[in-house]
Amino acid sequence: MKKTSLLYFPSVGVTMALLLGLAGCGGGSSSGSSTSIDGAGVFPAGLAVASPVGMEVGSVALAQASPAVRLRALALALFQGDMATAKQLASRLIPVGDAQAAASRSPRYMKSANAVNALLTGASTPRTGVGFNADKFLKTPINAGCYGPTVLYQGHPDWVAGVPAKDGTLPSGDVGIWTAVDTATDWVCAAAQLDARMDGVALRSNTSLMTLASLINVANTAGKSLPAAGATVDLKTEMNSAFSPDVTFTTATISQPVAGSYSYSVAFSFTHGTATRNAEIRLSHAPGASKSEYSGLLTYAVTRGASDPQNCVTGGTLDVGTLKYTRTSKTAMTLVHREGNYCGAGTTTPLATSYANFSGDGQLDPAGKWTGTKGWANNFNRFGAVYDPTTLKGNYTFGWQAGFNDGNTRVFNIGLNFNSTTEARDGEAYFGYGDDIASSTGTIKGFICNWAGPGNSHTLKDYFQRQNISFNDATGKWRPTGDAASSSNITYAPTNACTSAGGTFYYDKDAGSVTPASLADELAAPNPAVAVDLADRVFGTTTYATIPLAITGRGVVVPGY
Repeated sequence: MKKTSLLYFPSVGVTMALLLGLAGCGGGSSSGSSTSIDGAGVFPAGLAVASPVGMEVGSVALAQASPAVRLRALALALFQGDMATAKQLASRLIPVGDAQAAASRSPRYMKSANAVNALLTGASTPRTGVGFNADKFLKTPINAGCYGPTVLYQGHPDWVAGVPAKDGTLPSGDVGIWTAVDTATDWVCAAAQLDARMDGVALRSNTSLMTLASLINVANTAGKSLPAAGATVDLKTEMNSAFSPDVTFTTATISQPVAGSYSYSVAFSFTHGTATRNAEIRLSHAPGASKSEYSGLLTYAVTRGASDPQNCVTGGTLDVGTLKYTRTSKTAMTLVHREGNYCGAGTTTPLATSYANFSGDGQLDPAGKWTGTKGWANNFNRFGAVYDPTTLKGNYTFGWQAGFNDGNTRVFNIGLNFNSTTEARDGEAYFGYGDDIASSTGTIKGFICNWAGPGNSHTLKDYFQRQNISFNDATGKWRPTGDAASSSNITYAPTNACTSAGGTFYYDKDAGSVTPASLADELAAPNPAVAVDLADRVFGTTTYATIPLAITGRGVVVPGY
């Protein structure tokens, strides 16, 4: 197992000597010691939202969450001469992660989760730890260049009359995985697209968690204790001091509604360009039997303004999201994340419930579409994950719908592996179309080859796109396994039949990888027929009854979302 790069700690003997001195100064009776909050016991330490294929330079493990509290306990044990307890505590202070990561690259998840932990333990301050930037709340989703590029075509065989015309351009976002590798990143397309689509929702979720973790940070700095059952601690003054001048808080509280459950709430405004944006974040958290067992629900809402109203026409938009999480052990986490872009100026409070609809369990309701007075109108994203947070091994699904009038979800399913001996990462990713976002279960139901072309049909075909992917730690890139053509089944023609007889029908087969887009290379060469090279219901010697069963048969158990 390769070593990880962690903060340097002196030897246990040196640590004990230093702590003996600390214990002797003031006798361990400072107000900070008596009121310090162990954040890992009352907050979801180790939780983050990230693209499961997102990687960072540097070898990082998922850090332990409460060294500050253990440090004080060790100091007290040493002061009292209890060497047996001191030895046990000292061994737990050495910052060994929950699991080792790859030699030179680590999942972005680790970095995000550790940023929360650092705020909980006081290793960073809100100003440096959160690094508040409006773009973290306002980043919009994008597509990788290899996915859904605009595609020029000529002589489309499904054209009969009217529009779209016989010659024209297929709009962006509608042709799925178009090239095996993304030109801009040199990543395999499935990984590049999943990373691009999840970037914005991950930033909003993680910045929300870090902002709430800052409540514990400022409470500890101010020497304040957790509230008693039924009570609330107001930290508005401390949060405004910690975040000034970036943010103005109007609400900043920690409460304990019932014994053993905690609620965190902030409301604030910030400036983006010349405009003021409003945000609200709430968290209900229930600790379990250990610090690796907990559950809860995060809710956030942030206004975007009127610069990109899309289906909302006027009045502005806001993003509203929920994150439901359940961790049952160090190595077992389940997430359900939902986010929609809603119509509204974002001036009515509370933001979330004024503009969005919620299910009985508190999660965002994807069926709450724009009615003319309330609902999401532009985009809705759903993410589900069942995984090991120390390695990111697990199963994931991510789906999105481009507008409330759309009828199908675009869906990625992905299963990721991690070899604890070799530290190799690989997996298989699938793309296709599912039910409307309001009723989608996260499964791919089939494929639509001609989404927006002449004579288009949205009847699902028994196909899906497949890419077997491997991570190259030396280059930091996800690639088709073995860089082999056989690692991808993504080829089809953008027709209702998914095939082309060639002849007079030309389309830009390398769209997204050549700039400027052109049919010149296709027109200058013979125009062969194009057969379907997509995955289907057959795998090995088995023909499955449905596409979801075929994907399950390949080893991916699609999590709910």
